[in-house]
Amino acid sequence: MHPDTARHPGRCAVVGLLLLVTGAKESRAQDAEVLPLLRTRAIEATADIKVFAPAGSLRLVAWERDSVVVRGRVAPGERFFFSGNARSLKLGIFDRVDDQAPGASAFVIYVPRNSRLSVKTVSADVKASGVSGWFYTVSGVLQLSGAATSVEAEAMRGDVILDVSAPWVRARTGSGHLLVRGAPQDVDASTISGALDVSSPDIMRGRFASVSGDIHYAGASPTGGIFEISNHSGGVDVLVPSEVGGVFDLSTITGDIENGLSRIRAVAGDGGRNRLLRLDLGRDGSHFTVRTFKGVIRLRPQTARAR
Repeated sequence: MHPDTARHPGRCAVVGLLLLVTGAKESRAQDAEVLPLLRTRAIEATADIKVFAPAGSLRLVAWERDSVVVRGRVAPGERFFFSGNARSLKLGIFDRVDDQAPGASAFVIYVPRNSRLSVKTVSADVKASGVSGWFYTVSGVLQLSGAATSVEAEAMRGDVILDVSAPWVRARTGSGHLLVRGAPQDVDASTISGALDVSSPDIMRGRFASVSGDIHYAGASPTGGIFEISNHSGGVDVLVPSEVGGVFDLSTITGDIENGLSRIRAVAGDGGRNRLLRLDLGRDGSHFTVRTFKGVIRLRPQTARAR
């Protein structure tokens, strides 16, 4: 051990912390320089920006500047385009004219926070932070976070992961996994066969649907909230605080209803096939309407493990 270290351990700790912070800043700066600069231009703060990245990776970052900065590496054999004006901009990879699969390009694009994006990929994964607009992929992963004015995300086979704060969110997947969290206010989310997980206490209006994928809702029951959940053959789990208020209207054609909030059990409906359950747990809370054809409906209290 160096003599100064023995005499001044506090000084050593401070120096170590400074080195750590400096190293972190240098690391972030180096990360920004990893991809070469492709193009920059000044645009309006509310400009429309269209991006097409068929394969590889795409990262979109909102910032407070009225300009676009594009860094990236274009795959061999692919052609990059960048055109438009201050109000409307298009950029990305040209469609191939042959039958070969597109190469994997990588982009990091900085856009004005209030711009409106239209993003499309085939297999490229998308990570976006603080941006608003429409996002589509066939088999890539859409991962969106941060504050936005509105978000519309759709994937055929890929996963959609939303951790956003926005007044309005719409999300669709086919066979992919759809996850909704963060602080969206009005959410319309659905899958065909993929699982749909909703974990947010801030949603006030929610419409959640699937054909055969399981739906799992874990959240609060805010006063005045309205939730509609429907499924054909998949199950529906609704987890709410044990001291929850609100109204729960549950029905299934050939499935079953499991009530873990009270001793009230479902009753037979028309012709003895339908099963119905209505719980009124007080005025302060949301109105939940849950319907399935043959999927099981489970109404359960939240626990630390369930969250």
